Amino acid sequence: MIKRNIGVLLLALISVCAVNAQSTSALRINEVLTNNVNNYVDPFGNRGAWIEIFNSSAGTVQMAGCYITNDKNNPKKYMISKGDLKTKIGPRQRILLWADNLTHHGAFHTNFVLNPEEENYIGLFDASGKNLIDEVIVPPLGPDQSYGAPVDGSRELKILPHPTPDAANYVENSNPKVDKFAEKDPDGVAMALTAMSVVFLALLLLFLVFKQIGRTAVWMSAKRAMKAKGGDLKTAKEEADIPGETLAVISLALYEYMEAEHDYEETILTMKHVTRRYSPWNSKIYGLRELPTKK
Repeated sequence: MIKRNIGVLLLALISVCAVNAQSTSALRINEVLTNNVNNYVDPFGNRGAWIEIFNSSAGTVQMAGCYITNDKNNPKKYMISKGDLKTKIGPRQRILLWADNLTHHGAFHTNFVLNPEEENYIGLFDASGKNLIDEVIVPPLGPDQSYGAPVDGSRELKILPHPTPDAANYVENSNPKVDKFAEKDPDGVAMALTAMSVVFLALLLLFLVFKQIGRTAVWMSAKRAMKAKGGDLKTAKEEADIPGETLAVISLALYEYMEAEHDYEETILTMKHVTRRYSPWNSKIYGLRELPTKK
């Protein structure tokens, strides 16, 4: 029984080691820039050569303990520190190593530099320092040129005119459907009509929504009034539909009765609809006379 448990533990340990070895083997030297003139700066504001490491697997890879070097005969030249949490690289993610010989700036600053005027060997080894994970030979590069994979994780490296530190090397900048639509509508007339139709429909939808909200609010107010007065909903709606002129007359009568300061008298207000047609012959401007002038 004990031997069986030991065997299971050994099998589990071997499996863990295999998974770890498989995970670190997914690391790739994805992009390198050796002549940093106007490119990316490190957290200290310095522009130095950088090396981008890409995780091509679908799982998180722990890079701590691995070695990176610019000397093929010295694979253990710089060990990536185990004391930094950022050494864990997520799936299809990347980190930057700065080849600036400023190790006191942190775990991601190597103890070697790269020469942009000559070829540079860069090798990435596992924690044993014996197993090569990936290697590249970077040709001489001009200012702000990088050497890397056109598509992240690819082994066909070339000089890239537009470096993309800590970002995807290839970004889809076009949409086939949009390009086809642009070909059929070079003047943009259809696009303008489509945009105007979308805006008009949105405004119409908002109008209908707010109109329905208003009707619902009136109905709820009438219902509350009905409950408060003990009447029916029809009566409440009729009271809610009182014309504005009637409400004005009622308000004026109440004001005269309760607020006006004058001798007591009975005030009877009547309301009569009169149809008055305008005629220029009845205008007051024709009844004006000039004042006599003094001589």
